[in-house]
Amino acid sequence: MPLQSAKEQFRTHARQSDAPAVEELVRMTGVFSASEIGIARELVETNLAKGDDESGYRFIISDGTDGIDGYTCFGPISGTTGRYELYWIAVRPKSRRSRLGEHLLRATEESVRAVGGVYLFAETSSLPAYDAARKFYLSQGYHLAGSVADWHADGDGLEIYGKRLGS
Repeated sequence: MPLQSAKEQFRTHARQSDAPAVEELVRMTGVFSASEIGIARELVETNLAKGDDESGYRFIISDGTDGIDGYTCFGPISGTTGRYELYWIAVRPKSRRSRLGEHLLRATEESVRAVGGVYLFAETSSLPAYDAARKFYLSQGYHLAGSVADWHADGDGLEIYGKRLGS
């Protein structure tokens, strides 16, 4: 699918029904803790209450027949110039081999570039359960920008991936 049409197939504004739908989607991935699942829902609720600019959270959402098939949540990193963070990317398990994650990430990168963003960062865990996430970022042109051992908990480090989006 061409990049331009990828962005057009997605929705960019959260709806009231998205808070429980995002919670369900993130839960069904099977890798996130209860606390992380709560945060995913909270970011949707904060966006709904305050809007994109005041909340700092923006969304790219792919709707499917069973609800949300996948989504990203991203926003500017406070105190930086042109740096954005990908807070969440999640895809319904049945949609994983469809390249939906790639299309969502490309649409997110397009959106970041459109508002003057030049760098996108994504954080993940160093645990084996997150191997697929780390491989995904590398396959999409991201590089390991930094690691912090024992960040989340003993034995669970933080890995930060980044990609320059152009000049």
